[in-house]
Amino acid sequence: MKNIYKIIIATVFTVTIIACDDDAFIQQVSPDQLTSDSFWRNAEDAQSGLTAAYSELEARSNFWDGWQEGRPVVEYFRSDYALPGPDAINYGHWLSIFNFNYTNGHTFLNVLWKTNYKGLNFSNQVITKVNEMTAEQISVKEKKQIIGEATFLRGYYHFKLLTLFEKIVLRTEMINTETLNKALATRKEAWGVVIKDFQDAEAMLSLVGDTQAGRATKGAALAYLGKAYMYKAGDATSSDASDYENAAAAFKKIVNGNAGSYNLEPNFLSLFNGENENNQESIFELQFKSGDDNSWNATRLHAFVGDWSLGGWGGIEASPAIVTEMKAEGMIATTGRYDSRLYGSVYFRDPFFNDTNTNEMQGYTWDQLMDWQYNDTYENHAYFRKWLPNYVYDNSYIGLNVVLMRYADVLLMYAEALNETGATTEAITHINKVRAIHGNMPAITITSKDAVKTQIIHERTMELTLESVRFFDLRRWGMLDKAMQDAGRTGFNASQHSYLPVPLTEIQTNSEVN
Repeated sequence: MKNIYKIIIATVFTVTIIACDDDAFIQQVSPDQLTSDSFWRNAEDAQSGLTAAYSELEARSNFWDGWQEGRPVVEYFRSDYALPGPDAINYGHWLSIFNFNYTNGHTFLNVLWKTNYKGLNFSNQVITKVNEMTAEQISVKEKKQIIGEATFLRGYYHFKLLTLFEKIVLRTEMINTETLNKALATRKEAWGVVIKDFQDAEAMLSLVGDTQAGRATKGAALAYLGKAYMYKAGDATSSDASDYENAAAAFKKIVNGNAGSYNLEPNFLSLFNGENENNQESIFELQFKSGDDNSWNATRLHAFVGDWSLGGWGGIEASPAIVTEMKAEGMIATTGRYDSRLYGSVYFRDPFFNDTNTNEMQGYTWDQLMDWQYNDTYENHAYFRKWLPNYVYDNSYIGLNVVLMRYADVLLMYAEALNETGATTEAITHINKVRAIHGNMPAITITSKDAVKTQIIHERTMELTLESVRFFDLRRWGMLDKAMQDAGRTGFNASQHSYLPVPLTEIQTNSEVN
C-alpha cells in the first residue's frame, strides 16, 4: 500500500486528553502551525488523514506490546488449541492471559483499547473534515472514496472493540470537551452502529480491481457486514431472527461477483508465507514491508509464532488436540495424506515433515530439528506454521503481510448462514468447494442441518486456525466452556471470560464509565 503507514503530522491527528479538576483548560497554538482545522486543504491532505486512520489497524503502531505480543497473545492464547511456547514462561503477563487470571489493569487490554480508539479518532476526523471540503479542494469521486474507506475503518475499529470487550464507548464523531467523557453503550446499540457503517461503506467503496492493494473495498465492507451479523446472531444480548438471513445476503453479493472477482487460491500455504500476497483470495490484507525503511512498516509476528527449532522466539505452541482434530477424517485426501490444510497450518511429527527430499521443515526434517534443539523427537508436540516465511532464522522485522479476511472464510460463513436458514443443500456446495481446493478432500455426503453444522465447525478449524477466529467462533456457538474444559483450561469460566473487561485506564479517565 503506497505510503499507507508513514507517520503523518502527528500533532494534527492526536487528541490530547488532559485529566484535571478544572472544568476547562487553556491551549495555546502557534499561528503558523497546522491544526486539525487548518490542515484539511486539498486531496493530498485528505489522503494523509486517511493514512493515519489506517495506521492503527490491529494495534500495528505498537510494535512491541501491540502487534508482536498484545494482539497475538490475547487472540491466540485464548484458543483451546493453543499452548504457551517454551519462551512464554518468561512472561507472566502472557501466562495471565492463557490462564484467564488477568485483571482490567493488564497492559495488553490497555494497548488494544487505546490503539483501536486512536483509529476511531483518526477515522472520525477524516469523515468530518473531508466531508466539509469543497469541489475546488477535492473531486467528488475521490471525496466519496476517502469517506467510504474511513467509514469502513470506523466500522472495523468498533467491530474489533466489540468483539474483544464486553462493553465499549461508541465514538461516531470528533472528540471535544463535551464528548470526551461518554458512557458505555449497550451491545445492541454498538452492533447497530457497526452494521450501519459497513452498509454505508459498501455503498461508497469501489470494487477490488479498482482499488489500491490493502485499501478497503466494496468486498471488504460486505464481508465484514456479513461477519458482524454472524457475530451478532451469536450474541445473546443483541441477536435478532433475521441476523443469519442478513449475513447470507451480504455474503451472496460477494460470491455472485457483485463486489468484484474473488476466488480460492490452490496453494493453501502460499496464503501465509509471504510469497503470494494480495492474491485473488485476499479480501482485506494488512500490508507490511521490510523494516529497513523509515516507515517501520514491518512485523515480527513470524518470530513470535516460530519455534526455537526454526529460529523463532518460541512464543506459542500448538496443542496436540488440534492435530488430532485435523486428522479426524483420516488419510483420504487425493494426495494420499491427511487434509492438506493440516500440513499448511501445523508442524508435527509425520513422514511428510521427515522427508529428506523436501524443504517442508525449512531445509531439515522434524527429527533433526527436534533432536538438535530439544534432544528429543517430540512425538506429541506440534508448532504452528502459519505466518512463517520459508526461513524463520531471520527473526528481525520483515514484510510478510497478514490476511485479515479471505474468500474461504466468506464461503464458510456463507455456508453456515445458509444452513441456519434452511438452505442446507446450497451450503454443502460451498463447503465442498473449500475442501476440494484447499484440502484436496472429497465431497461430504452428510445432508442434515445438524450434521452440516458439525462439519462447518470442523472446516473452520481446518481452514482458519491461528487466524484470530477460534475463540470468537466458540463463543458465538455457545461452546466455550466445554472447549476449555476439554483442553484442561481450568481457570476459564464463560460468564467471566467470554469478553475482556473495560480497561482500568478508561475507568480512571472517563467519568461516565464505572
